[in-house]
Amino acid sequence: MRYIYCFLILFLISSCAKDKATNAKRVDIYLLKSFSAAINQTTKPVTHTIANAILADTPFVSNHEIRYYNKATYTFRLDANVKERIKDYGPDKAFAVAVDGQPVYYGVFHPAYMSSLVYGLAYIDPIVLTTNNSLTVAYIGDGSSTLQNLDHRNSNELLDALKASKRLR
Repeated sequence: MRYIYCFLILFLISSCAKDKATNAKRVDIYLLKSFSAAINQTTKPVTHTIANAILADTPFVSNHEIRYYNKATYTFRLDANVKERIKDYGPDKAFAVAVDGQPVYYGVFHPAYMSSLVYGLAYIDPIVLTTNNSLTVAYIGDGSSTLQNLDHRNSNELLDALKASKRLR
C-alpha cells in the first residue's frame, strides 16, 4: 500500500512539471513572406528598419527544434541542421523571432561577403555565424544609446519564455 501512495505522489509531481513545460510560451523564428525595408536617416548612424512584415505560415525554426538559447552569445542551439536551409539566403530575406506568434524583433540575412553594414537590425550571417546546429543572431552596435535601444535580442519577453521552458543559458 505504501508503494502505491509513493507512486501516486511521484505521478502527480511529474504531471505538474509536465504541465508547466507545456504551458510555456513558444519561441519560433519565422521567415517573412513580405516586408518593407526602409532607412531611418534621422538617427546617427543611419539605421535600417522593417515595416509591414507578414510572417510565413509556418516557422522557419520551430519551438521544438530549439534546444537552448545562449543569451551571452545570442545563439540558438538547435536539434536540426539549419546551415543547409539558409546557406544561399541574402539580404532579400528577412526573419522575425516571435513569442507565441508575436514578433519580438526583426532581422535580415546578411552574408559576410557583403561590404555594407546593417545598423538598427539584427542579422544572421548564413555563412560565417552559422554552424549545422547553431544560429547566432548578430547586431552591430557602436556603443551609442540609439543603437542599444534598438537591440531586442535579449528582450524580457523572449528571455522569460525561454527561461520558463528551461532553455535559457
